Amino acid sequence: MVEPIYAIFEEREELMVSPTGGNPTLRIAHFLKPSVSSIDELPPPFLSVEPTISELENLPLKVHFKGWRRMDENWKMWVASLHSKYQSTWKESGIYEAIMCSKYSICRHQDLILGLAEKWCPKTNTFIFSWGEATVTLEDMMALGGYSVLGDCVLSPLVTKEMEEIHEILLEANRRVSLSFTASQHKWLEHFMGSGSKLEHEAFLSYWLSKFVFPLCEYRIERQNFPIAILLARGTRIALAPAVLSSIYTDLGLLKEKLVASIKLDTEEVLNLSAPFQLVQLWAWERFPALRPSPISISQCEPRPARWSKLKKVSTENVRLAIDTAGESFQWRPYAIAANHNWLYPKFYEEKEQWVSVDAALDKELESFALCIRVCELLGLHCIQQYLPHRVAMQFGIDQDLPGHVARYNMSQGIAWSHYNRSICDSKLYIPPRLFEADVTMRYFEWWKQSMSAQKDAIKNFVTRPRDSRRIPRVYSRKMENYNVFVPPSSFVECFKMDTVKETKLLGTLSEKRLAIDVKPLPVSVSQKMSRSTADDEAPKKDLLMIPEAKDIQSEGLMGEAEKILTDVTVREVEHPTNIVVHVKENDGKSSSYCKTEMPGLELEARISRLERAVAELKAARANN
Repeated sequence: MVEPIYAIFEEREELMVSPTGGNPTLRIAHFLKPSVSSIDELPPPFLSVEPTISELENLPLKVHFKGWRRMDENWKMWVASLHSKYQSTWKESGIYEAIMCSKYSICRHQDLILGLAEKWCPKTNTFIFSWGEATVTLEDMMALGGYSVLGDCVLSPLVTKEMEEIHEILLEANRRVSLSFTASQHKWLEHFMGSGSKLEHEAFLSYWLSKFVFPLCEYRIERQNFPIAILLARGTRIALAPAVLSSIYTDLGLLKEKLVASIKLDTEEVLNLSAPFQLVQLWAWERFPALRPSPISISQCEPRPARWSKLKKVSTENVRLAIDTAGESFQWRPYAIAANHNWLYPKFYEEKEQWVSVDAALDKELESFALCIRVCELLGLHCIQQYLPHRVAMQFGIDQDLPGHVARYNMSQGIAWSHYNRSICDSKLYIPPRLFEADVTMRYFEWWKQSMSAQKDAIKNFVTRPRDSRRIPRVYSRKMENYNVFVPPSSFVECFKMDTVKETKLLGTLSEKRLAIDVKPLPVSVSQKMSRSTADDEAPKKDLLMIPEAKDIQSEGLMGEAEKILTDVTVREVEHPTNIVVHVKENDGKSSSYCKTEMPGLELEARISRLERAVAELKAARANN
């Protein structure tokens, strides 16, 4: 049978193994498409090799999560006053759970958000952990935000004259409120709450959309939300989930970019983010047991976020270490676990696997699951992002294979929405058992293991330099275009400008066994603290980066072991800690020089340990000469 080009699933016999390793098993497995047939067709995973943040709580970048809005009692009262009258409309339009979710407050754990953002890869819109790949998905938008993946586009136009007249009235009301008050959200609530106005419902939904769903950095009622509010008030279902997730992906990419840039610059920057990042924290709390507080007991009528309402963050000494060591405890399918004893599971969490026919009678919950697990474009109000669930299939209880390339359909808003809203081409949907623990193919396991090995070779001993306390603040609050800049592992960027040069001579012979030098230049960072211990003057030193080029010379008397002979290496320190000029004088008298930029990485403790060993060996080599 020829599979349709947009098929979601494929089933075949494969050699499968646990993502943590073990004995492989040959069995029938199910995969999300597209996948590739050979490891040779894949590049390494898009691992994060940018500078690692040494102290998350002492960043030069000041991040303000403007979209993380606190619920106030007036809002709860407004919800309660309209609940009995409009709850059926909210359920029809698919926003009942989302409105209920907005009544709960989530206390922010900023170090956790920043630690996750450090792992973010904008190229794949996934977190790249040392133990696997994961991301915030459309299913998370449903479970944690209460948003629908089904329905019309958020940019849908108004279709009747009555709707257009209501739109004009809302625009006029917004102008009146905004003329006198800057904090228009608060005054908007005061103006419409309990007013008995025939437009109170539309005003209520406009407030909800502007504060909780599509918040801006400015606390105002956004006029672009009025058409959405008018349609929702009439029971029209709107697919809010892809739009919200698109905004989260966009701001995660912007945050990652600014985190990387902040430790390379001497200026303090301020970054204002408008996406609802509380959903990212809830995603982490559901999955990282060591990083979450103990959830509270909730009733059957309460949404899942209620179990985290007003809970304080747990005290974690090293958030990064907790994330890096979470492979064994990571909860791939947290929503398969009941939040209370009366918890009602959606229909795609059955006890046994099943194949469901795709036809006009397909249940809406199962159709929603199908949209959660297929690749698509996510159209937001101001952005378009790519959604790649086939890279994180285990989050849906589905086995993981080598993820294939997915073409973009983001040429226009219309094309992006058509790609998201396309028909399901599979004749049947596979629904995995609720408690099934997915595996990975052996080729995926080998690919990931090789990639992790390459990652460790590429990332060498990065330590950030001290920050200048005299910084000029720079504020970013708007979306940055073309921020999806990615540097693949083991890559080096040529540096363009260098000054403030100081030279240090390093002589000696280092055994390959003691200090491995790849065929590519080997980066070795020396921190300011360790520079003082070997300094020949009292002045504080900046970081050094040694990238020696070496020859393989067979050394008799050392059991034939090949050694790397560093005959005369000069390391020139420059103003930027990762831009280094290296002069190498070889045995034949020839000299060469070049400049490289070191790409720092992860796991601070391990890097410092390796750094200490490297410095000790260098000192010993110098002493022997």
